[in-house]
Formats: sequence, structure tokens, C-alpha cells
Amino acid sequence: MHLSLTQQWSSCTVLLLLVSNLLLWESTASAMKAKTLNVYDYTTFGDTWNQAIKVSQSMNHEISQLSTHFKVFYAQGRGFEQRTTRCHTSSLSCPENKEQARKIQLEVLLGLAHSLLQAWVDPLYHLWVEMCDRLGSTPPTLYKALKVKTLNRNLLEAIKKIALKGNFEINENANYTAWSELGFLQSPNRNTRYFAFHNLFHCLKRDSHYVEMYLKLLKCQLIQSNC
Repeated sequence: MHLSLTQQWSSCTVLLLLVSNLLLWESTASAMKAKTLNVYDYTTFGDTWNQAIKVSQSMNHEISQLSTHFKVFYAQGRGFEQRTTRCHTSSLSCPENKEQARKIQLEVLLGLAHSLLQAWVDPLYHLWVEMCDRLGSTPPTLYKALKVKTLNRNLLEAIKKIALKGNFEINENANYTAWSELGFLQSPNRNTRYFAFHNLFHCLKRDSHYVEMYLKLLKCQLIQSNC
């Protein structure tokens, strides 16, 4: 039996609300548990860095699983890997490896990590919504997309704490090319739509990897001094 467009939209809306409530409940439960264990009672600068890196690693893990799921069920055999991709964050000129990153001032590198995360706030919201509307994703997959969106926000807050503790200045209104791929994600043409998702995951994985690398290098240089 085929559902009408209105019924499909309603189903996705209910599904998104259920997934959102599930993550909210889990976050609340985790926070209560953390408070009991005194996990978030930071007493040293290093604890703040460790927490930020842990969040970044969790985010990368979820993104990798989402990307693999998309490749297996939607992108296989479509030749997307041979097509040129461009990321909306390319104008940030981010160092691609540790050797390049070491040449960047610490404050600038932290600012780049913040700018990358900020640039993904809007796309991650639409990724979560469109995975339901355009891919018909199941609750477990939607949950992962929502979790990535939430982790991205959490990591932004963690970087602000680091900047405050370390007396770093970060530009919260950094200039970068705005994300403009929503029309492609919503395209009625399946191949266009799927390639837009492929491009989004490719760029998201790249930028999230950069953020984790920058945070680890910054911690090493500031705290361990033996990088």
C-alpha cells in the first residue's frame, strides 16, 4: 500500500520527534550519571582537552558509520567516487596533516577547528531531516544523524571552554562560504539527490577528521610539549 505524500511527511515528522526525544533522554541520563561520578568536575586544563577530544572521536565514529551505511545502501555502483566533490568549507584553507598544522599559530588552529564545526551546524540539521524525507531512513540511522548534530554542538561548547580557560580569542563569526546544497538533497532526481548526500558525507568526514587532529595536536603542544 502506497502512502500519500502527506502521510509520508507525517510519518517522518513523528519519527524525527521520537528520535529527538530519545537522544534528549539519553543525554539527560548521561549527565545525571556523570554528575554522580563527578566526571565533569574539571580540575585541570588537561581534563577539558581530554573531554573535547573524546567528543570529537565519538563524532567521527558516528559519521563513519553513517557514511558506510549510505555507501552500502544508496551509493554502490553509481560511480560517485570518480566525480569531483567540493566542500563549502574549502575557503577556510585548513592544514591537511600534522606537518602543515604545526606551522599554524595555536590560537589560529583552535579558531579553525571552531569555524569548521560552526560551518556544519546548518548542514547537519538538514542532513538529519532529509535522511528521513529523502532516504526513508530507519530510527537507528536517524538517531545517529541526530547524535552527530548534537555532538557537533557539544564540541563547539567544549572549544569555547578551552578558549576561555586558555585565554584564546576565537572568531564566532568567521567568514566561510555558506552551505547551499539543500536543493540538491531535495532533488526529485534520485542520482542528483544521492550524489548530494555522498558529497555531504565526504566533506563531513574530512572536516571532522581535521578537527580531531587539530585538538590532539593543540593538546600535545600546550600540555605535553613533546610533540
